[in-house]
Amino acid sequence: MPPEPELMSTDLDRAIVVLHEPQDLVNVALVVRAMKNMGLSKLRLVRPAEYDEWRISGIAHDTRDVVERIRLFDSLEEALADTAVVIGSTARRRTVRQTWREPDEIGPMLGALAPTDRLALLLGREDSGLPNEALDLCHGAVCIPTNPDHPSLNLAHAVLVLCYELRKWAGGSGRDLSPKKRRDRPLATHAEMEEFFGLWEKAMTKAGLFWGLDPLPKMRSFRNIFQRAAVDGRELGLLMATAYEIIHFAKRERARAAELAAKGLPEED
Repeated sequence: MPPEPELMSTDLDRAIVVLHEPQDLVNVALVVRAMKNMGLSKLRLVRPAEYDEWRISGIAHDTRDVVERIRLFDSLEEALADTAVVIGSTARRRTVRQTWREPDEIGPMLGALAPTDRLALLLGREDSGLPNEALDLCHGAVCIPTNPDHPSLNLAHAVLVLCYELRKWAGGSGRDLSPKKRRDRPLATHAEMEEFFGLWEKAMTKAGLFWGLDPLPKMRSFRNIFQRAAVDGRELGLLMATAYEIIHFAKRERARAAELAAKGLPEED
């Protein structure tokens, strides 16, 4: 079930930090502290190893308002369902195709969205970061420039850097740096895009694109294309209709081929 609507009165209210399977409650508390420092208030946790509101509040002093708004989820898909853009944070660039962003690009990205759209900053486990399956759900990835001999940041440090870039953008002239005009129509949500990707994979399978192949690499490329396009609801409806027509066309072609075969006639070119 998608998350319930949350009040959004400022630009920073539209930014959500999502921690995927955090392992250390102290790190969660330090993330809360970093968010409070930078004016962000929405934190979502996906299958945390441990969770204790009282302990988090004790470690991160004067953050009770943020702690009370923490939301827990059983799956990453549920946590991202109502977001329009997801940016994953990694310590290194992977071989998986992805659109890579610099930290200072995050603010203008939020500014280019419609007023009701949400942007999620997704960070992974302390020991291994985000798996490729989680990066597949992202519209882009950010890699914070660090010392190549010691690149890994503490979870809270990474959150602090990203939240600082959002605050810097929201608090001053950085808002005018966006190369795009703010959208009038909200983007398709994560849940809507996931529904589309499932349908698109089915359509491409029916069309024979994946014949004898593992569909995952090609679907990753399709994800990258459509996520980069920043599809809104109307555009998504057109893409869904296209996918359905491909499926129906493939079904009609199979029926026609079967009919010709039954009559002993060759298929037309």
